Amino acid sequence: MAVEHSAEARGQLVAVLRRRMRLLIFLVVAGTAAGVGAGVLLPAQYSATASVLVSPLEGNPYSPEGRGDDLINLETEAQLVQTDAVAELVQQKLKGEDVSTLRSSVSTVVPPNTQILNIVYTAGSGDAAEKGARAFAEAYLKYRQQRAQAVIDGKLKKLEEQAAKVQENMTQANQQLAGASSAQRTLLGQRITAYANQLGVIDEQKNDVSSTPVEPGQVINPASAKGGAGAKRIGMFGGAGLVLGALLGLALVLTRERLDRRLRTAEQVEAMGLRVLSIVPPGAGGELALADGARTPAGEAYRRLRSGIVANIHATPITMLVAGASPATTTSTTGTNLAVALAYAGSDTILVDATADEPDPAASFGLPPGKGLSEILLKGTDPAALLIHADSQLRLLPRGANPAAAAHRFSGPRMRDAVDTLRDRADFVLVNAPDVHDADTQALCTLVDTVVLVVQDGVTTREDLQQAYAEVVHAGSTVLGVVIESTSGVPPRPVRHATPPRPAAPQQPGGGAGDRRRSGPPGEWG
Repeated sequence: MAVEHSAEARGQLVAVLRRRMRLLIFLVVAGTAAGVGAGVLLPAQYSATASVLVSPLEGNPYSPEGRGDDLINLETEAQLVQTDAVAELVQQKLKGEDVSTLRSSVSTVVPPNTQILNIVYTAGSGDAAEKGARAFAEAYLKYRQQRAQAVIDGKLKKLEEQAAKVQENMTQANQQLAGASSAQRTLLGQRITAYANQLGVIDEQKNDVSSTPVEPGQVINPASAKGGAGAKRIGMFGGAGLVLGALLGLALVLTRERLDRRLRTAEQVEAMGLRVLSIVPPGAGGELALADGARTPAGEAYRRLRSGIVANIHATPITMLVAGASPATTTSTTGTNLAVALAYAGSDTILVDATADEPDPAASFGLPPGKGLSEILLKGTDPAALLIHADSQLRLLPRGANPAAAAHRFSGPRMRDAVDTLRDRADFVLVNAPDVHDADTQALCTLVDTVVLVVQDGVTTREDLQQAYAEVVHAGSTVLGVVIESTSGVPPRPVRHATPPRPAAPQQPGGGAGDRRRSGPPGEWG
């Protein structure tokens, strides 16, 4: 069951995407075009990288006293590149750039297990990127050199202070030596010798500190700018636009589908409690689908409709109204083809045209317009005298000369008598009528045993079908089922019943007024 539900969900998603394919394609194309346009028109970004070989220096984390393999100290050196001190040196060189802007434009990369620091600078032009990378590399090396020199100068200063103090002590000892006794002279002589030795050591230390190297490193790879509005950048922007357009399109399609109240699938109709008798594929037009005997999709749909109707009635004769569930919809094609299908099955069938503006069924059989229903209602003509043989076991009662005036008398006694007369002469009496929302059609509902509602895929809404059902029930008739006419290029998928549809209850011979099987609107039935 889980696999079936998963396959059903995938099928529904595919059907939704096929219905909304134009919108989806438009958004994907628009997103791609916007991405390509952004890649071309937006300010291009160039980056340049200067590689610096870092040398150990006194007073730096990466120092001669550290372990030779302690390369992690380069991470600390990398942070120095983005400090205000280095940025200020760069500002002096480039002139006009703000320190915060310079810092935000530079980054560093430390290749693992190396003594190399890559300094990356980003700018709006290749020349500016190269200048910025070189400026930061040079400023960083200068800053390292200044720091190292400052450490050396500090050590020299301390040594000079120590030498001055020792020299002062030695001078005092020499002054005391002139007036000292022999025993004191020996002691003072030893002190003076010690002071002289200290000065010698200090001089050696000063020489060692002064000779400490202050080479901070060198730029081993001059900056070279990359990027800009090249093909790679345009491709990246275009690809990002394509993905965003597809995601936006999918979200919009699913949102619109969720908010769309129009009926599109048999599952949606049956979820409201109405059985789907058949689904007519697109392209049926106004022709007789069964006339030439060829096995066409439309012909098969009308055969299924015939089978669904026969399976859900218990006795004939029966009168049946075929009407649209949506306002101002045309249903004469469905009624005419259903009448042909019933006649081909051997049932005596009469088709009554109670429409005024829809295609004339007589034309489908190659018959000229003649007297019909309007003459019966307006002049009292006998219905049996106006029946026309359209085909074997199929007779047609045309609409007549003045159908608009005759519609006002659908609720009168002549119409009731005509329906009773025709019921006695056929197994099936089909009445083609306008949509059920029309007041004249509602009058016809009071005279027939059952009603077949025609739902147009993508046109009829849930509210339309609910209201149509309510009008039929209010008129005292019953809804036998629903026919879905596909108006798009993609026919609705046939519904797969979890349980067989419930058969219609037996009809009362005198009409549908006494048979109210269900009283609630669609969507509330059990």
